[in-house]
Amino acid sequence: MTHIGNCELGKRPRVVVALRDGVPRREVESALAAGADIIELRVDLFSSLEPGFPEAECGRFTGIPRLGTLRCAAEGGGWRGSEEERLACFNAILPHVEAVDIELSATDILDRVVEAAHDAGKTVIGSFHDFAKTPDDAHLEETAARADRAGVDILKVAAHCATLEDLRRLAAFTLRREGRPAAVIGMGPAGMPSRIFFPLLGSMLAYTFLGTPSAPGQLNCADTVKYLSLFCQFTNSPE
Repeated sequence: MTHIGNCELGKRPRVVVALRDGVPRREVESALAAGADIIELRVDLFSSLEPGFPEAECGRFTGIPRLGTLRCAAEGGGWRGSEEERLACFNAILPHVEAVDIELSATDILDRVVEAAHDAGKTVIGSFHDFAKTPDDAHLEETAARADRAGVDILKVAAHCATLEDLRRLAAFTLRREGRPAAVIGMGPAGMPSRIFFPLLGSMLAYTFLGTPSAPGQLNCADTVKYLSLFCQFTNSPE
């Protein structure tokens, strides 16, 4: 069974709340009490990346399942340093998070991030983002194969959906991943239903936010929890 810290994945969809630095812990605890499960620390969007700051900020949330993300600019993030600097930052935050997210396209450091995280007993999400379109089936399957070759624990695919056909293509891909840990998300207005209904198809993680959205079409935390509770009633079932 896949875990992020003490949060077990797979029995029911888990709500991941993205946040930047400076969010009071009490607000995070309120979100958890309302139904969120995991926080995603968007280290790439922190106000400072000076040595010691990301570690301290991640460390404020000890005891909460934490996912550390340093998203590169090419895939919609705020990281604009070198890959060696990004690797060093990943290594610095590893003791202060339970999982990390690294793009499958980060070929210069992917293997080293996966190895370091697994050596530390941490979970790895291997992610793919396309903010322009939904890839065709062949591209989606190749992305999944890359994730398998890289040895990541969870595949994350996020793609822009312009039409219902795009949304259906991602839904079909989600169903084909049955039994293999994945989080699949449609971005943009046409992709918004995926954030609630793809968990019914096997997507493990529903992403939301506190403060500022981190991706197009994200619902806020309160709405995400409300709609998941309404349409995916098994989310309230006992563990």
